[in-house]
Amino acid sequence: MPRRPGTLVAFLLTNHASPCRNHFTRLCTGGRVSGVFCCLLVFFMVGRSSPGQSGPSPQQSAAGLKAGIQALFAGDFARAESAARQQLAVNASSTDALVLMARAQMAQGKYQLAFGSLRRALKYSPDHIEALYFMGKLASALSQMEYQRLAQLAPDSGRAHQLMGDSYQAAGELEKAQEEYRAALASQPDLRDAALELAEISRTQGRFEEALKLYLQILERTPRHFPSLYGAGLCYQALQDDDHSYEFFARAADADPGDAASRYALGAALMRRQEPAKAIEALQAAVRLDPSLQGAYSLLGRALTMTGQPDQAAQAFARAKQLLNQELQSRQQKAKKAVDAPAKN
Repeated sequence: MPRRPGTLVAFLLTNHASPCRNHFTRLCTGGRVSGVFCCLLVFFMVGRSSPGQSGPSPQQSAAGLKAGIQALFAGDFARAESAARQQLAVNASSTDALVLMARAQMAQGKYQLAFGSLRRALKYSPDHIEALYFMGKLASALSQMEYQRLAQLAPDSGRAHQLMGDSYQAAGELEKAQEEYRAALASQPDLRDAALELAEISRTQGRFEEALKLYLQILERTPRHFPSLYGAGLCYQALQDDDHSYEFFARAADADPGDAASRYALGAALMRRQEPAKAIEALQAAVRLDPSLQGAYSLLGRALTMTGQPDQAAQAFARAKQLLNQELQSRQQKAKKAVDAPAKN
């Protein structure tokens, strides 16, 4: 027995998949309903299928999201998640709804689900500030969970000691950080990151021989490791070994051609070796890569003067002076702001 027209319209409005459309076609072509009624059905079906005409109004969607956010702030995380799901049922690509759902899921400890929600949000809107922010927060939380799991499973492993060293270093407790890094290397000597962090701390504290030994150990395994090449160059420079500092700065510049600091350091090493012509090439490369290197311009001016290029030297010195004045003005402005800032009670 055929459906009544009203029932059929409701059926088609809510179920417009391919089988339904085939059924509708048979009805119209079989003469069981009038042509006018078929036209009306087509109108309703097209209207229902059109993305621009389906779902609630923007005001209703905004109200739904607002209710979800209110539930989130009220601590009713399940209701906030439900509100987000309702919005997504209408508009699956709603980034705001996906972020709301992720926040509610994070609050409930559903971290993997929240990660999936935020990935979907960033797929639809890669530059969405809220999605990026909460993805960062979630990634941090997940990493902390994994770190805790590592510490529980293998508390004496090299990685566990490295993790503790990183934590102490971030907190500024460098002595404890060094102890943990040393323990990490005793357990697992090939932990390059732990060795590098220990070398960096030693170098910044003036223990250049100790730092240099660590850098060289890293370079035995990875000869083009830029941080170790550059760090070793700085250690040799502090130890006044100009030949070795030149060698390692040159290797660092070769390992990372886009790094301005290593080019600057190489130029300075060449000047100490009384090779101004070669220094000019390195220093010009440094200021091309980083035009704000005031010291590199000043050293370049000296090298140009030594090679009989007074006009170019004057330009380099002028640029160095300009950068120095800009730096002084910036410092004065910061100092003035600090003085003028209202005192906090």
